Amino acid sequence: MTLHHRIVVLVLSALLPFAATAQSSAAAASSARARIVADSQKGTPFQVGRQTYQVVVGLRAVARGDASADAQLATLGIPAGDLVEARGPLVFFRQAPAGSTAPARLAAAAALAPVGGVSTFPVVVNTVSGQLGALSGTLTVKLAKVGDAGALARDHGLALDYVAEGIGWAFLRVPDGGDVMAAAAAVARDPRAKIVEPEVRAHFAVPR
Repeated sequence: MTLHHRIVVLVLSALLPFAATAQSSAAAASSARARIVADSQKGTPFQVGRQTYQVVVGLRAVARGDASADAQLATLGIPAGDLVEARGPLVFFRQAPAGSTAPARLAAAAALAPVGGVSTFPVVVNTVSGQLGALSGTLTVKLAKVGDAGALARDHGLALDYVAEGIGWAFLRVPDGGDVMAAAAAVARDPRAKIVEPEVRAHFAVPR
């Protein structure tokens, strides 16, 4: 064995314990997150495209911005120990469920709500992959008639963000404090809407 090979072997031998420790820590974090999600109350499954999701009670998401996950939680007054996962620009954290009944807790979990003056978002879990995502508050709606977009939004207390007239889709926004899933269900019952899907995002640049 040449001197070069000996050096490579020594370096790799020194790095292996650190790699094993990092892998073990990541596995432990993933297992803890899975337990938290499994033990949480969840809403009725809903479809977005070909994916199925459920709202998770007791979890919220916040856009991290330029801060670290711990620093962003600190601005909300959330203890670092309540961090569940930081992935991309989103930070997922635990929050005590609001409401005295299961339906009330679910409605609160599905609402857009500020914490410490910062916008936070409902958390959903992919029922197949287990990946967490957030409801942005936007509803993607396939319209029966493009001209009905404004009236549809107004009648349901939503803001009209954009209409893609060429393909007949509208993007409606739920106001702060609004229950995203309840809004989606109400619009879905309206004959002016053919398809309604709440937008699920793994990341977004800025809070709405």
